[in-house]
Amino acid sequence: MACQLHFHLPEMMKIQVEEHDGRLILMVEGRLAGDFVPELQRCWETARAEQPRQKILVDLKSVTCVDRAGRYLLQMMYGKGVGFLRAGLAVQDILEQIMGQPECKH
Repeated sequence: MACQLHFHLPEMMKIQVEEHDGRLILMVEGRLAGDFVPELQRCWETARAEQPRQKILVDLKSVTCVDRAGRYLLQMMYGKGVGFLRAGLAVQDILEQIMGQPECKH
């Protein structure tokens, strides 16, 4: 099933859902913060309900900001088996903390 959904919230966050090689990829752009966090959660839960056997990945390359609520959602998603793709340096640091990977080795 080809899935091409677009959730666009004016100048703050955009979520695009695509299917590639049997995986659903949620491509997030903008701020994962405030009132926009529930939008990603809703999109993820909808994708999970509609395609329960497919692996879900979240592409965070274009995310510019993650607040505490966004971080909590990413942590919850990771706990439910969601994988993460590409992320900028600030978001990568958050993901490393969520996934329990060391930031640096001295």
